[in-house]
Amino acid sequence: MQSGILAINPSDLVLPAAIAAGVLALAVFIYGFVRRFPRVSWLSWQILIVFAATFLLNVLPVPEGGRVGWNGFLLAAGLLAGTGAVVLAVGGVVRHAMLMRARPANGFFRFMSRLLGGITALGNFAVFFLVLGAPVLAALPVFHVDVAALDVVYNSPVWELFGGHAFDLFVVAVFLIMMRAGYRIGFVRTVWTVFTLALGVGALILSFVLAVRVPFLAQLAAAIAGSLPASLGAATGILGTIIVAVICFVVLLVIIILITVLINLLVRKMKGCTVLSIIDGALMAVVFTALFFALGAGVDFGVSYVAANAASLPMGEALGPVFENIASLFSSSPVSALLYSCNPVTLFLG
Repeated sequence: MQSGILAINPSDLVLPAAIAAGVLALAVFIYGFVRRFPRVSWLSWQILIVFAATFLLNVLPVPEGGRVGWNGFLLAAGLLAGTGAVVLAVGGVVRHAMLMRARPANGFFRFMSRLLGGITALGNFAVFFLVLGAPVLAALPVFHVDVAALDVVYNSPVWELFGGHAFDLFVVAVFLIMMRAGYRIGFVRTVWTVFTLALGVGALILSFVLAVRVPFLAQLAAAIAGSLPASLGAATGILGTIIVAVICFVVLLVIIILITVLINLLVRKMKGCTVLSIIDGALMAVVFTALFFALGAGVDFGVSYVAANAASLPMGEALGPVFENIASLFSSSPVSALLYSCNPVTLFLG
């Protein structure tokens, strides 16, 4: 006789799950309704628009030499980067115009703003699960996993239309998230963050150098060592130097923090200037876009290399079929297939 969780019939969970999903969806809608359309993330609409643009790949003119090599990579990368940049830029201009509206809108437009805010929040919620679910649905047939409950999905007209593009939806979502992240972080703030971390490491090294090289600090370390219990032996000298180095590091760290606060105030002032803010964000968006293609090329190259050379690798018999399936998944959608087959790493290596 089964007891506890094993005794639960899965069909009995359908209604509670549906109720929970409905309550969560209502909460998300209320959140968007309260926040209003200009202040809710538009990421779901942006992902869907760029994803729709990927369907134009088949109607774009074929470059001379065909869609192979650098032609194929630049075509796919240009389609993603171009449409992504346009969608994010237009969205930013429209949002700024709506937020900077001089006169308050009438009652109808205020209601529509709240209604669209709720719908957009629901869209963000739905697209989040869609982006995660699409590559899984595309991967199951590739890995020969048969889930009977999903037959209704695979046999539907919707899947017949979009199934061959499912993995592209995931690629588009990751790409847009990285491009948006770069714009929001900004180039100056990123450079200063990296520089601050370098200053922290430098301050730590400099603290020990000062504790050893500067005469009065070395004397202070010796005095501290002399006040420590003699039972510690030779460790007293090391502890004395460490204590002085920690004091130096704290002083240097306070100076770095004060400089960081000042720089952050300057960056905030710069962000107040629309032109400088756009330039700063655009520079970092370009950096993050390049990072996306670099990481993607690295992953694609790793998959293709293992798939092609599994026989000569440890556990090759087990890894080979898995990576061959992953390669098939990466090639299951038009844009991702071009990025995979026209991998710039492979092109550089010849």
